[in-house]
Amino acid sequence: MKIIRVEETKDKEAWSLFQKVYETIDNKEYFAFDKNYIPPKQGYTYKLYQDDKLVACFLLTFPHLDEENLGHDINFDDDKLLMVAHMDSVAVDSSYRGRGYQNILMKKAEEDAIKLGYKYLMCTIHPNNIYSMQNALKLGYKNVLTKAKYGGKIRAIMLKEVASQDFCL
Repeated sequence: MKIIRVEETKDKEAWSLFQKVYETIDNKEYFAFDKNYIPPKQGYTYKLYQDDKLVACFLLTFPHLDEENLGHDINFDDDKLLMVAHMDSVAVDSSYRGRGYQNILMKKAEEDAIKLGYKYLMCTIHPNNIYSMQNALKLGYKNVLTKAKYGGKIRAIMLKEVASQDFCL
């Protein structure tokens, strides 16, 4: 297994995997990604390879004061909004699910966000997406609000508050 971090949020190879997963996933409500999705420009794409094949990818984004910042949903002021990093999107090839790749990539993204000084890690998950919800809860995220997002899709807004000492090498 090899993980590569790319310093952009719209990597062509990763985007192809996101599209493939979206097209083949049974419940499209679980996956906020679609052809019209445009991630924030600032962030990273993490690509996980197994035997030289891209099998999972993850987006870490920095929304700053954008209206899409999840901190707006829980009434963060501008100072807090600037400290929010989004655990944005994950895609795992259907043949490789159940191996913990979402968790591995999310931990790597968290480490990088914390190193960069972000204090609030946020993501959204469909409340019935048991596997993603369990992963986030195991990593210390809390459901702070459930509401319609992304054109009416119900999402649990998850928050993990960290401090620089939470990251240990």
